[in-house]
Parts: sequence; structure tokens; C-alpha cells
Amino acid sequence: MGLMNKQWILEKRPVGLPEVGDVVFAEQVVPDLSANEVVVRNEYASLDPAIRGWMSDAPNYIPPIPLGTSVWATTVGRVIKSKSSALKIGDLVMGFGNWSEYSVQQDQLLMKIPDDGRFPLSNYLSVLGYTGFTAYFGLLDVGKPEVGETVVVSAAAGAVGSIVGQIAKIKGCRAVGLAGSDEKCRKLIDMYGFDAAINYKTAKKQEGGIAQALAGCCPNGIDVYFDNVGGDILDA
Repeated sequence: MGLMNKQWILEKRPVGLPEVGDVVFAEQVVPDLSANEVVVRNEYASLDPAIRGWMSDAPNYIPPIPLGTSVWATTVGRVIKSKSSALKIGDLVMGFGNWSEYSVQQDQLLMKIPDDGRFPLSNYLSVLGYTGFTAYFGLLDVGKPEVGETVVVSAAAGAVGSIVGQIAKIKGCRAVGLAGSDEKCRKLIDMYGFDAAINYKTAKKQEGGIAQALAGCCPNGIDVYFDNVGGDILDA
């Protein structure tokens, strides 16, 4: 018998909030490797809001997770089998894997990460992973903020938004965040160092709405807007 893989399988597509039975536990044999593939023993797997979208068959930026397959996620782990010239057994890698003990992945879709203990491995699912890349390159390569400018971030208490605000502050900008509760707004200022925060749910109910709230927090206008939500906030 081959190597057995413990994994969580998408049994049916959730309607609204996921329910018990939408995702089921199963054990399957890890398939044989083809050329340029490796088996990764996952040490960490992400649990992202985006995964809920991938479980649906609604239009998205990637195709939906096929029913009967393990749920997709960002993973960090070690190569334990290899048919790759680029990755050897023992290499530490980050990639787009599964909610499973083992993932079979193509070497070109994996990023080898330093195995020096400098950072916790879980950081490669956040600030040193795709979340951090989105914030870093989105703000610095696309937004190109300059010292003294005002950077506004929607969904600012989320994984990407919270990093965007911190990078903006490092670059000498004024950071203003929008979030959905007073608690999250306090977190933006006290934990992430934003200069101001707007509870967009409260702002919508007030005279002038979100536009007026933004005007109050950004008296000199908005130089860079990092959008995570679109809709009314983008319009404002």
C-alpha cells in the first residue's frame, strides 16, 4: 500500500454559510509522481475567506474547486518525494496546495523558502506569503506612494489591508483605513499604526455617508486608494 493521505474533501457546494457535510474527511493513497512533481508534507495550511468563494461555482478569478477533491489552500511544508531537478527531498517550500497532510505539486508552482529559522513558518502564509506579496507589490509598484501622501485602505483590518497600512506608514505616508466595526477600527490605530479609521457601517447611516467620512479624515484629499471591496466605498 502506498502513502496514505489524510485530507478534507469538498463534498458539496455550500449555500450561504458552510455546513457540516459540505466538507468531509477522507483518506486516499498519494498518487505516483510524474516528471517535475514532488510530494510535500504540509506543516501549515491557510484558512482564507477566499476559499469560501472557490467552493462555490459562481464566477471568480480562478475556477471553482472540483467536487470530490481536497480543498485548495496556501501551504508550507517539506518535500518528502521528488521527481524534480529543481527541488530535493528536505527542501522547505510554499505553494498552492490542499487541506491535506500531503500535496502533490508541480515544482514550477512552488517557491523554495529559507530554512534558517529566522521567521516562524506560519509567516509564509501571511506577511511573507501571497498576502504580503499582494500588499507589497500592489502598494509600492502600482500605487507608488510618496512621503506625506494619504493612503486609504478598504477592508483595512483584513489580511492584506492591515499590511498595506503598515507599509504606507513605513514609507512616511498618512494611513486611513475602513473597517466594519468599532473594535476593528481601534485595532487599526492601536495595533497597526493607522492615523485614522472609519467604521463604514456607521458612516453609511450618517449624513453624507462614506464620502463625508472620508472627507473628514482626508482634508488634503486621497493620493492612493488600495481597494479590497469595490462598490459604494470605491464610488466614494
